Amino acid sequence: MKKTYLYCEHKKLGAKFTEFGGWEMPVQYTSIIDEHNEVRTNVGVFDTSHMGTFIITGENSEKFLDYVTLGNISGLSNKKAKYSMILNENGGIKDDIIVYRFDYEYMVVVNAGNLEKDFNWLNKQKEIGWKKIDIKNISTNICLISVQGPKSSEILQTICETYIKDMKYFTISELKLKNVDASFCRIARTGYTGEDGFEIFISKEQMIVLWEKLMNLSIKPCGLGCRDTLRLEACMPLHGHEIDESINPIDAGFQKTINWNNNFIGKDKLLFLKDKPSKVSIAFECLFGVARNTNKVFLGNREIGYVTSGSFSPTLKKAIGMALIDADIDVKSGKLEVEIHNSKREIKAFIKPLYKKPKK
Repeated sequence: MKKTYLYCEHKKLGAKFTEFGGWEMPVQYTSIIDEHNEVRTNVGVFDTSHMGTFIITGENSEKFLDYVTLGNISGLSNKKAKYSMILNENGGIKDDIIVYRFDYEYMVVVNAGNLEKDFNWLNKQKEIGWKKIDIKNISTNICLISVQGPKSSEILQTICETYIKDMKYFTISELKLKNVDASFCRIARTGYTGEDGFEIFISKEQMIVLWEKLMNLSIKPCGLGCRDTLRLEACMPLHGHEIDESINPIDAGFQKTINWNNNFIGKDKLLFLKDKPSKVSIAFECLFGVARNTNKVFLGNREIGYVTSGSFSPTLKKAIGMALIDADIDVKSGKLEVEIHNSKREIKAFIKPLYKKPKK
């Protein structure tokens, strides 16, 4: 398995590891609940260097991104970010991504397990009709860490020369760190926890120095275990669960990410589903037991879908999950149940997200 640049640092901290997207990643250091609660109440740091980062430049690069994603990238202001998706020809979700505009270049962050697939797909589209586009995979030259939690801006500011406290959500900036001379260093106010936070892209040669600064600030290192429970509470999708190449963005509940004015890959297929989705994604509480991915969902004797993700919520202190069910179902029309170990357990549907960060 691949290892991130910080692998030895994680070993020193006693991390337990798991396989994720072909990478050996820390799943926890102390406990998932401790790390989860630290992010919700204070601040934690994640090594997310397994993610892929591409730089796209060239003539009409924004139009190219309009074509290969379903978002309006050409309307993206400088130093802003946009959540989007890459689709296949059938409208299925190849990956969900974040696109950052930085002057005349676009930085695209993709999921670890889809890195090679996405890079090849984008290059294939480039060769078909966008030969003046340049796509660079800088993933092996940089590291990516995520500092998340309500106190992230206050604590992170102490090691930054750049003033980051007033950065707006989904924006990006050059970052100057105190006593660190990095050839590449950018900071974005984005994250995957439902909490306030930042993601830092930095040349790998300076990563250890930055990591040591964060450890000296007593920022708690966090693993993929709590990253999953945090994103689940916030009802953020995980590729291979809520979204994949067999699921389209309409059924998955991401109609608002679609810019219908653009001619993007998969649009012709989505037009047939625009006003008549076959599935709908719901959030739920499991009243007895913990539902897991692929558990079947029932309304009476009718099988109506399956669980896409499920876990115990440390914040809400109950079992929660998300499911993909038939779109014609009225979740209030009867008792919803999920099959766990051949036994049906009642669930209650809720409006997404299950957790929202408190307003300041």
